[in-house]
Amino acid sequence: MKWLSSVIILLAIGHVLAGHYSFEFGQNYGNVIYRYDGTIPFIQKVTKHAIPVPAGVDITYVLVTVDAISPPKVDFLPDTNEVSITFSWTQLSISSYSILVKGI
Repeated sequence: MKWLSSVIILLAIGHVLAGHYSFEFGQNYGNVIYRYDGTIPFIQKVTKHAIPVPAGVDITYVLVTVDAISPPKVDFLPDTNEVSITFSWTQLSISSYSILVKGI
C-alpha cells in the first residue's frame, strides 16, 4: 500500500510541475482540417497519432501542444501524416496533448 501512496504523490507533483510545450511544423496558413486532444498514459515512452487528411487536401501547418513534466521530442512525419511524441525515461506522469492541423 505504501507504493500506491508514493505513485499518487508523484502523479500529483507531476500535475503541478507540468510545463506547456508547443511544436510547429510548416507555415501557419489554410483552413483547420483536424483537431485532436489526447492523453498519454503513465510511463508510455512513445505515442503516435495518425492524422486523417481529406482527399485533395495538402497539410500546410501542424501545431502540437504537450503538457508534461519534461519536454518531449515531437516529430511530424509528412510521408505518413503522423505525429510522434517521444519522452525520455524520466517522464513518470500522465501527460496531455493537442494537435491542430491546417491545410489547403
